[in-house]
Amino acid sequence: MKPLPLVILLAVCGAALLVPLAPPLARAQLEATPILGEPVVVTPLATTVAQPEPSAAPSLTPTSSGGHGASASSSERAPAEPDVCEPNDTPARACALPLDTVSGPFTIVPEADQDFYRLDLPQEASIQTVITARATAGLELVLSARQGETLVASGTFSLTLAPSVAGPVILRVENRDPRPAAGEQYRVEVRREIIPPSQAAAATDDQATPDGLENNWSFETAATIAVGVVYDLSLVCPDPRPNACPGGDHDYLLVPVKAGVRYLITTFDLDPGVDTVVELFWGSTTAVAAGNDDYAPGGQLSALAWTAPADGLLGLRIAPRNGGLPLHLHATKAGYRFAVAPLAGELARKLEATIRQQANVPSPTPTPAAAAAATSGGSGAAGTGVTTPESIAAGPAIIVTKTVLRREPSERAAALATLAPETRVALRGPVSGLWVSVETSASILPGWVQASDLQRATEAATGAAPGLSSSTATSSAQPPGGAAQPGAPTTTSAAGAAGAVPALTRQVVVTALDPALPPPPSPPVARVPFALTVTVAATDRPPMGGGTLGFATPTPDLRHPIPGVRVQLVNVFGDVLAEGLTSAQGAVALSRDVRPGDALLVRIPAWGVELLLAAEQSSLIVTIPEGK
Repeated sequence: MKPLPLVILLAVCGAALLVPLAPPLARAQLEATPILGEPVVVTPLATTVAQPEPSAAPSLTPTSSGGHGASASSSERAPAEPDVCEPNDTPARACALPLDTVSGPFTIVPEADQDFYRLDLPQEASIQTVITARATAGLELVLSARQGETLVASGTFSLTLAPSVAGPVILRVENRDPRPAAGEQYRVEVRREIIPPSQAAAATDDQATPDGLENNWSFETAATIAVGVVYDLSLVCPDPRPNACPGGDHDYLLVPVKAGVRYLITTFDLDPGVDTVVELFWGSTTAVAAGNDDYAPGGQLSALAWTAPADGLLGLRIAPRNGGLPLHLHATKAGYRFAVAPLAGELARKLEATIRQQANVPSPTPTPAAAAAATSGGSGAAGTGVTTPESIAAGPAIIVTKTVLRREPSERAAALATLAPETRVALRGPVSGLWVSVETSASILPGWVQASDLQRATEAATGAAPGLSSSTATSSAQPPGGAAQPGAPTTTSAAGAAGAVPALTRQVVVTALDPALPPPPSPPVARVPFALTVTVAATDRPPMGGGTLGFATPTPDLRHPIPGVRVQLVNVFGDVLAEGLTSAQGAVALSRDVRPGDALLVRIPAWGVELLLAAEQSSLIVTIPEGK
């Protein structure tokens, strides 16, 4: 077959262009067999185009009829709705947030929305405020807090407001993420926390530094502290000389208190190995009014509640619980924190939670019996209406100090009765903070007293209450009145044998009389004042008698007094009763109330000597040979 001329081919191609093309087919077609292969399947480049449905155009607004008619793509997020605080897009329309809780969820609607919140912070010297915003992955939040026109803090996701920031604070939350915020949300957590320990000692790991209140080793040199402030203290001896504090560092403090106010006094955040003892002095610098070694058995921190009887200065002594032995700790591991706070304040509530956690004292869970007693009032009495998640075992107790029975667990609650020491009460079970619910014959209604005013009493000490012994119980086989039921065994009594009316019989209860009281103990031996003047001087004459010190010299040379020498008055057990530093004249006066007949010694720690004193000795001269 001869090939067609080129002109005919062009004419055929031109005619083919005039014919309309049929729609492309989506199925595979066979082409001519290639030169080097078998028949292959070729997929066309064009596919069929989906024709639009004859229905109406799709709507961008979703409908609420169960999805019928909604044509929005399932991958698109439905627009978020405003949260409960909206509108709060200006400081004047700020939404109030509660403290110590998590609020939300909140949304960013519309896209450029800024949310404003209001915080009312109380004034507490040692409580800081931590604000944290937790958001979903599509938000990048920036927080800022202002008081009026003053910016007090700003940051991303979290802010910490110092204790000095109090009163109304406006918090602004804005989103910096450029992506759409539809469907995203966040929550705001506001917590009031005790300020953390000072990090000033971190730079001095190799050196032991005393705290900022030293040198407060006696009530004469005591440091005055404020109520409601947390102090970072330590048991590091302020005297760098070896063995200068043989019994460990003792911190003496003075606190101004007000009459009738109940205070929480506690140590906490103890470094490893530190064990404290807190003692209170009121009206005297020698007699201990109250004290506490361990808040819980086996613990180290100390805590107690105390009510000020009048306006004045409360003396405090904080000492290491080491039995008078030297305290050997790491240089930077002898610190503790201390605070005195009113029990009715926020700081006391935070401190109570902290010391319970650090003393490993779990919060008791309420038992069904305690919950029933809390709601019904127990023993047929009206309930207090106070619900508490804590409870203790019920039982007898004794009032140890004069206290007031309150209607509610608060110092401001109505007073039901005044309970004197040795008053017998019954513990009901519910506990609220440091308050315990009790019942007493002094009040018809049950009430609340402070736990520190109570002491558990054993059954032997309190005795069985009349009418509660098992001898008064009526037999279940015989109903009251003595009438026998048919088929029940009858009991013969003297009243029944005499023909008395059973309904009028009464069971006689015999209560044993208390034994005779023991003779009162002998009164304690009255203490007598003891005063001693010690003079320390240097001499160029050699010591006599072969001793190292010149105290045996018949005529001491006092022309060269030695100032600044620490002199201590101690007992035979090594307890320090009084101490002081010699003056420019080399003299120091030591005084203490002691029991008659106690053996006393004078200790000079710098030279490692102890001198026994005579019973009536009032002065002592110690001379030191000068070096040649």
